Amino acid sequence: MTKIQVEKMVEEAEKFAAEDKEKRDAIDTKNQAESVIYQTEKQLKELGDKVPGDVKEKVEGKLKELQVAVAGGSTQTIKDALAALNQEVMQLGQSLYQQQGSGPTPGADGAADSTGPGPGPSEKTGDGGDVIDADFTDSN
Repeated sequence: MTKIQVEKMVEEAEKFAAEDKEKRDAIDTKNQAESVIYQTEKQLKELGDKVPGDVKEKVEGKLKELQVAVAGGSTQTIKDALAALNQEVMQLGQSLYQQQGSGPTPGADGAADSTGPGPGPSEKTGDGGDVIDADFTDSN
């Protein structure tokens, strides 16, 4: 190739670099959105009735918005819908965490659980209940 041909190819590559970057961003955003849609649907299905009705409705609404955006929206529209869905999914997680926190917790009365394993052959408990891990070898 001649020097002029090489310079022309470099110019064209620079000219289309921004366009290529936008296309890559659009594809990555769409793939991420489709993945989040799948994960959210799966999570809602697995959790079933554990999800409070109002929270579930909000998540499903944002899920629909994201599906519509993926079907025909701009990259920015998809990003906005994705962020909105992620916010609602975070609220979903918080509501489930609060539900778990309000119920009785095993061992909550301060009693130690004696069913767990004690120190193993290479472990000794030190002062304050800390576990000290030690290995030894038999020199005989």
